[in-house]
Amino acid sequence: MAAEFGEPVVEVRDLVTRFGAQRVHDRIDLTVHRGEILAIVGGSGSGKSTLLREILLLLRPTSGTIRLFGRDVDGFSEAELLALRRRTGVLFQRDALFSSMTVLANVGVPLREHTALADKVVDRIAAMKIAMVGLEPEAGAKLPSQLSGGMRKRAALARALALDPELLFLDEPTSGLDPPSARELDELVVGLRDSLGLTVVMVTHDPDSLWRAADRVAMLGEGRLVGEGPVDELQRSEHPLVRAFFATTHRGDAAGAAWSPK
Repeated sequence: MAAEFGEPVVEVRDLVTRFGAQRVHDRIDLTVHRGEILAIVGGSGSGKSTLLREILLLLRPTSGTIRLFGRDVDGFSEAELLALRRRTGVLFQRDALFSSMTVLANVGVPLREHTALADKVVDRIAAMKIAMVGLEPEAGAKLPSQLSGGMRKRAALARALALDPELLFLDEPTSGLDPPSARELDELVVGLRDSLGLTVVMVTHDPDSLWRAADRVAMLGEGRLVGEGPVDELQRSEHPLVRAFFATTHRGDAAGAAWSPK
């Protein structure tokens, strides 16, 4: 499957993460290729969100190497980190929209932080991003509290796309959404990947998203990568944790159904 995509964009090698005596990651290797959608799944406490934070450079692993766009991120200067972050976008699990700002202003935040564009230009670009994610223009004048859950996710996605990133990170994008809204968001992500040439890393506990959106799935368990590959291949794995996942979640389950193998 990886051969169908481009060069590596994210490379994780020999990653070890410890919090005191607890070992969260035990020598994890993972590669994300340009143009693919990789879904990271795992039970509660498997370290999937921690791994995402480490790739985003928000948390430093105990040991190991992370390379983004072909470069080892260890030792980056502040200027290099800033340039790197301009090439990435993040949709956080709880949207992280500013409640006192309109949707248009929220989407414009990265542009105001990272560019010297005039306010009118920022607003024009923000309006374009709002339309790109399927929201009506009127949504731009509303506060996040005036939107439905699905619309807030789209607004947060528009903000993640504000700087035209090459690499998009999604943390539980369908969490809290009803099945139709979750399906629409997955389809939107796939469409944006195709039209914009994005590379997407998605942490999810929604089994339906694996079939709808993911090109490959990486499954974490017991500190290790216990399975990796296209979902239709992964479901044939003999690993106990992988089998437990597919034994308890089936294609067509309600979006947002969680799993936690013991």
